[in-house]
Amino acid sequence: MKKEQWLWLIKGAAMGAADAVPGVSGGTIALITGIYERFIGALASFRPRLWRFIRIGDFRGLWQAIDGQFLAFLGTGILVSLFSVLSLMDYLLSTAAPVVWSFFMGVILVSLWQLSRGRHWHWQDALLLTGGLAISLFFATASDMTVTVTPLTLVLGGILAISAMLLPGISGSFMLVLLGLYPVVVAAVHDRNLMVVFWVGLGCAIGIVSFSRFLQWLLHNWHERVISFMLGFVAGALVKVWPWQNSGRWLLPQQYFIDTQLDSWLWLSLISMIGGAVIGYLMKKRS
Repeated sequence: MKKEQWLWLIKGAAMGAADAVPGVSGGTIALITGIYERFIGALASFRPRLWRFIRIGDFRGLWQAIDGQFLAFLGTGILVSLFSVLSLMDYLLSTAAPVVWSFFMGVILVSLWQLSRGRHWHWQDALLLTGGLAISLFFATASDMTVTVTPLTLVLGGILAISAMLLPGISGSFMLVLLGLYPVVVAAVHDRNLMVVFWVGLGCAIGIVSFSRFLQWLLHNWHERVISFMLGFVAGALVKVWPWQNSGRWLLPQQYFIDTQLDSWLWLSLISMIGGAVIGYLMKKRS
């Protein structure tokens, strides 16, 4: 494979790993690594006009129209990482959660610095950044709700989850947690309940086709303003990745140990945070 294809695969794997953790967004990783706009553009290309390529048998033209090579490598990285990292994350979050959250905090902090550096800020940008931060904080601190599991709620859950995944700072899996559907979806995947998977998948497909086009239109018309708004979303994600939390409260490492009787993993968490910052810096630099 070419170097560019390897990078797409690695960035897809990073997005999948992020989406495996409720509270972390694959959209954040896409923005950090410099592929966000291309990713949204490729998803937005799925529209009825593609049927003309199929009708005349021009599959090469179809492949180019949807940026197929980019999506194929990125999608492979996302799927392989998502399913393989889920088990690893479940183990790490149950044994050394502060180390995991510290890593993501390092990535996000250095990325905010890189994305903000060199920008020409106007009052509209500050206002939009504040608005994005407020919305992100609302979702990050919202209490879980319970919805009745029906085909309609599963489809709506899929739409909201995939739309959240496309936005930096809001996790698709966290949206399912917020709606009370996360255990339902996880159990359906584990038990191979294809009907539940189908309805959620249908919602995801609808969300991708509709919301990605809306995002593409926004980026095309108000690029700098949209990026400012999204930086607020990314900054809001820091609330969810503070390493020492208990029942939604931020704690110092020592208080975390007293309250939870769990190891704070202080030094390993600091090393993990530095490692995340270095990897975040290198990903953005390579982009």
